[in-house]
Amino acid sequence: MEVKPSDQEGLIICLSGPSGVGKGTVIRKMLESRSDMRHSISMTSRKPRYNEQNGVHYHFISREHFEELISQDEILEHDEYMDNYYGTPVAPLKDLISQGISVLLDLTVVGTLAVKRRFPQALTIFLMPPSRPALEKRLRRRATENNDIIERRLAAAASEIQQAEKFDYVIINDALQSSVETLNAICTAEMARTDRSQAIISRLQEEFRQYSR
Repeated sequence: MEVKPSDQEGLIICLSGPSGVGKGTVIRKMLESRSDMRHSISMTSRKPRYNEQNGVHYHFISREHFEELISQDEILEHDEYMDNYYGTPVAPLKDLISQGISVLLDLTVVGTLAVKRRFPQALTIFLMPPSRPALEKRLRRRATENNDIIERRLAAAASEIQQAEKFDYVIINDALQSSVETLNAICTAEMARTDRSQAIISRLQEEFRQYSR
């Protein structure tokens, strides 16, 4: 008998790492290869970049609106990074995982640790640059920020990397395809864990109970 999605909750997959490390690209490639995953679109109070669309890359809202949602407990986690709020709306996340759909979240380190406290079953993955020069090159190649902002991002990266040990897994994003394959393997293995499959196990045990001695 085919296992129904409702027999098992989807994963909450928190992907974190320094700005410029490639989280968005890795998530996009993962979604292309997995029909059982969705991307949780975060909210932010920052202005969109020239190539970003509202409701696709982020939900772009005002700082005042963001603070209102926080006060109403409608944000699962939030963090202030580079003078802007980032956060995850809670309702869509709960709805998706209850349907057996895994959700990928692009979060700051603080945001990931906040989700882990509220959902201990959440999977936390730190995406690491291969080197400091490589990260700086990626940031400058975007050509969307001035030198002062880039230096601030590198300083933030230094702090974030010091917390990598708090995560379940670390992936060095040196080659995109390899990073995606590693993330895919981690998610597949995690879905097969006994503690994540208890509903399936219980149902099948009940179906075969008449044959047990």
